[in-house]
Amino acid sequence: MISFFKKLRSSGAALEAETAENTVKKEEQAEAAGEVEETNTRMKLYFLPGHDKSFSQEEGYVLQFFISELSPIAEGQVAIDGYKIEQEVNGLKLMLVLRNNMDADISLERLPLVLQDANQNTVARSMFDMKETVIPAHSAVPLRFLFPHHDFLVPQADFSSWKVGFHMEDSSVRPVVSELDFEPAVHFSMREYMEKQEQQVTENIRKAIQETEAQINFIGAAVDDVEDGSLVVDLFLRNGRTEEVALKKDMAFVLRDAAGDVVAAQAFDLSQVKLAPKSVTRWKLVYDKESRKKQNPDFSEWSIQAAEHFG
Repeated sequence: MISFFKKLRSSGAALEAETAENTVKKEEQAEAAGEVEETNTRMKLYFLPGHDKSFSQEEGYVLQFFISELSPIAEGQVAIDGYKIEQEVNGLKLMLVLRNNMDADISLERLPLVLQDANQNTVARSMFDMKETVIPAHSAVPLRFLFPHHDFLVPQADFSSWKVGFHMEDSSVRPVVSELDFEPAVHFSMREYMEKQEQQVTENIRKAIQETEAQINFIGAAVDDVEDGSLVVDLFLRNGRTEEVALKKDMAFVLRDAAGDVVAAQAFDLSQVKLAPKSVTRWKLVYDKESRKKQNPDFSEWSIQAAEHFG
């Protein structure tokens, strides 16, 4: 197991030891290298070597203002924020801002990113090779990424608002992480991961059809841990009967993680759902953050069950 990013060197002690004169000199050198100090914050805008010329002076000012308006992150954290999205022939081109609030530079090796739309639907997942890109300590770096069409997971999306996040090994999506959160397998492949997920869902449906003839089944397909504290679960509703089935108004669903702990429990109004005979219907459940019973769940394995009630 390796980390998506690793510390290169600490800069905190050196900064504290500098005199005011040396600090001014260092800031002048930094500006010459493409760094612009933000107002009233340690976070600075930094353009990667060779990339600074692709941004106009006006764009630099706008980015600096954008960064100053972002929600602050704690010491020792790294965050990814969406800035601009554009349609390209080969996919969607995103400009993102990666903020490193550590006391050390970090070297990015691979970056797994998830794009979500206004309805919190996962639009695309891609793994990007960063080729040891170095992000300086306490800096905000604008980066461009192209999400190719073959990584899209939905045919259409609402981009009236959107966001990006790091895709974690436990399948959660997080816009803010610490170093210990990143522990993917050495040969981690997003495409292989997605194929494995789809194969598992297909196998679950096949087994349900064989073992639960004439029953109603609820099969979990995917779960997303959303930044606002809510949980989004993709669910397959399987009707094994020979007649149409109408679901109930107040159906309680309990979500459990790999440890078997209850992560969330909530009642949903499914009275409008009609399941055709011998059919499988995809549905989405959104758990309110108030329904959560466990923070930082392990979704490497998980399950969802319909229940008459929950405590």
